[in-house]
Amino acid sequence: MRFCFARFAPILFVLLVPTLRAVDLTAVHYVVSFPEAANHYVEVEATIPTDGQATPEVFMPVWTPGSYLVREYARNIDRVSAEDVSGARLPIEKVSKNRWRIAAGSRDTVRLRYRVYAREINVRGNWVEPGFALLNGAPTFLAPAHEPQRSYEVSFVLPAGWQTVQTPLAPTENPTRFTAPDFDTLIDSPMVAGSPEVTRFDVSGVPFYLVTVAGDGVWANDRVIPSLKRMVEAQRDFWGSLASPKPYYFFNVLSGQRGGLEHKNSATLMAERWLSRTPGGVDSWLSLASHEFFHAWNGKRLRPAALGPFDYEHEVYTPSLWVVEGITSYYQHLLLQRAGVTSPETVVSALGNLLAAYESSPGRRLQSLGESSFDAWIKAYRPDENSTNTTISYYSVGALAGFLLDAQIRAVSHGQHSLDDAMRLAYQRYSGPRGYTEKEFIAVLSEVAGADLSSWFERTINQPGEFDITTALDWFGLTLKPAPAPAPNAPPPSGWLGADTKDDGGRLIVTRVKSDTPAYAAGLTPDDEILAIDNYRVSAGQLSARLNVYQAGAKITLLIARLDELHRLNVVLGVEPVPPKLMIRADSTPVQKAHREAWLSPSASPAGAPQQTVNPPATDS
Repeated sequence: MRFCFARFAPILFVLLVPTLRAVDLTAVHYVVSFPEAANHYVEVEATIPTDGQATPEVFMPVWTPGSYLVREYARNIDRVSAEDVSGARLPIEKVSKNRWRIAAGSRDTVRLRYRVYAREINVRGNWVEPGFALLNGAPTFLAPAHEPQRSYEVSFVLPAGWQTVQTPLAPTENPTRFTAPDFDTLIDSPMVAGSPEVTRFDVSGVPFYLVTVAGDGVWANDRVIPSLKRMVEAQRDFWGSLASPKPYYFFNVLSGQRGGLEHKNSATLMAERWLSRTPGGVDSWLSLASHEFFHAWNGKRLRPAALGPFDYEHEVYTPSLWVVEGITSYYQHLLLQRAGVTSPETVVSALGNLLAAYESSPGRRLQSLGESSFDAWIKAYRPDENSTNTTISYYSVGALAGFLLDAQIRAVSHGQHSLDDAMRLAYQRYSGPRGYTEKEFIAVLSEVAGADLSSWFERTINQPGEFDITTALDWFGLTLKPAPAPAPNAPPPSGWLGADTKDDGGRLIVTRVKSDTPAYAAGLTPDDEILAIDNYRVSAGQLSARLNVYQAGAKITLLIARLDELHRLNVVLGVEPVPPKLMIRADSTPVQKAHREAWLSPSASPAGAPQQTVNPPATDS
C-alpha cells in the first residue's frame, strides 16, 4: 500500500538543546547548526521516538508542495549516522532512495546525525553560506515514516555574527527554538537565519514581516512597504478577511533570480536587489508578492482535493492547477490595480501580453489547460526545445482563462455577479480539510453565474484550441488593435525564418523551432549549426542582418551541420507575425465603461453581488 504520510496525524521534530526545560518525549526534536557554512553545509541532529518499533524507518520528502516535480532531496545528504541517547552507535541502512532503517532494538528513542549539502539558491531548496541560510522543510528534515501523532521542535545553533532566525514556525521563550503542531506545518515553514533586514507592518491587527536577505545596501524595505501594505489590504478586502490571524512573512531573498513559492503563513520571493530603486522595478516586485500572497487563500486553504493531505513521497495529480496558479496570476495584476498601485492600462497590457503569448504558442492546439495541470509533474518543470510546440502554461494561459471566466460570469449574470463572488463562495465551502473536485468547482461557478457553465468549462478548459474572447472584449469595452498595414507602395516585408538561435563560441546554433514557421517546414531542428545562406557563410550575430536583404516569399538555401554532417535545406521565408494589441476602446459605450469600472473598482464586487461571509478555515484557527 502506498504510504501517504499526511493521512495520519503528523509527526514533529524537536531539537535537543542544553537546557533544564521539560522535554516532550512524544515529539521529534531537531538541532540545526552550521559548522561548515562556508562549504554550504547544514548539520542536523534529530531525536526521534521509536514508539516501540525495533527497526523504525525515517524518510525525506521527494517534493515540495507548490512545486510539482519530484526533486529527490535525499541526494544532498552525504552522511547519516544513528546512536542511542547514551551515544552508542546503532546500525542504520538505506532501504530506498529516501528512506533509512535503524536497528533500535528496545530503545525508546534514537538520535540521527546527518549533513545536508545546501547550495540551491531557489525558493524550494536550501542555501547556506557564511552570511545567511535559507532552509525549507522538505529538503532538510528526516522524519519518522511510521504514523503516530506528535509535534515537532526545531532549535538553531547560530554562527557568530548571525543575529536572528525568522520563520512562521511558532516561537518559544528561546528566540532560536520553534515548534510546529504537525508535519505539514513543519514542511510549509521556511526558515531564514542570519542578519536580514526585517520590517514589520500591521493589517487588521495582524503582524506582517518583510524579511530581506542580500539587499547589500541597494534594496530598501521602506521603499516598498507602503505599496505592499496597500496590496495586502486590497486582498483582505477581496476575500472579506485575512486568511489567518497568525503573523505572515514575506521572505525577500535577493538572489538575482525571479521566482516565488507560497506557504500558508509566508511566501518566499526571489528577485533582483535593484528593483526597489525604480517605480517599474517596485511594480515588478509587487506583482510577484501579490501572486504569492493571493495563494494564502487560493492554493493553501482553498485547494483541489488532491493537494492535501499531502503524500510527500509520490506525485499527486489534479486537472485544476490552472485554478491554483492561473486564477492567482489573473488576480495578482487586477488586485494591484484595485489597491491603487498600478493603472487600468497596466492590467489590460498584462492581459494583452498573455493573449499574444498564447496566440503564438503552437502547443495551444494540442494541450488543454486541464491536461497542462495534470501533466505538470512530467512537463511543466521539464521544458525542452520542443515544449512550445506541444504544451501550454497553466500559469499564463490559466490567467487568460480566469479573465475570460470572469467576463463570462458577469455577462451571463447581467453584471450582478463575477468571478470574485465565485472565488469567495468556493473559499467559504471548500477551504476546510477536504478541498474541492473539478465538478464541485464548476458547480460553484454555475451557481454564482445563475446558469450552467459546464459546456463553457469543457470547451475552454478541457479542450485544446483557440479561446473565444468575444464576450470579454464586448463586455469590458476592449479591442484588439492589429499591427499597422503596410503602405500601398511599400516593398514586401523582410523575410522571416522563425528559428531561435544562440552564439556558441562564434557558432550559430539553433535552439528552438516553432511548428508553424518556415524553419520548421524546411526541417531545421534544434542543435543544428547554420553555416551559410545561399552559399555565403553566416556567423553568430549576422543572421538577422542577412535575412533582412531577402523579402518574404524568397527562397533560400541553408547550409547546416547536424551531428557533424553537412546538409542543405530549402526554405521559403515568411512574414513574421505581429500579434494584435489589447487596448481599451476609445469609443467604449457608457455601459461598457460601467462594466469596466465594476471590474477594476477597488470594491472588488459589482453592484448587486451577494456578500459572502468568509471566515478563516477551522484548521488554521
